Amino acid sequence: MTGPSCRVCGRRLADPASRARGIGPICAKAAKARAAVHIPTPHPPEHVPGQAELPLIHHQPTLWSA
Repeated sequence: MTGPSCRVCGRRLADPASRARGIGPICAKAAKARAAVHIPTPHPPEHVPGQAELPLIHHQPTLWSA
C-alpha cells in the first residue's frame, strides 16, 4: 500500500482504491487524457511505403558505444 497522499499533486487520499493506486481520481483522469493524445511518428522524405523498418532498442550496444 502506498502513502496517504497523491504522487502527482500531494493531496490527501481518502478512497482505498486511490490509496492503492497512489494517485487521486482527478490526477488519474488528467493523466488518462494526456495519454490519449497520439503524435504520429514522422517518416524521412526517402521513406518507401512497405519498406521494413527495424525498431530502435533503448540501450542497445553499437559499434560506437564504449
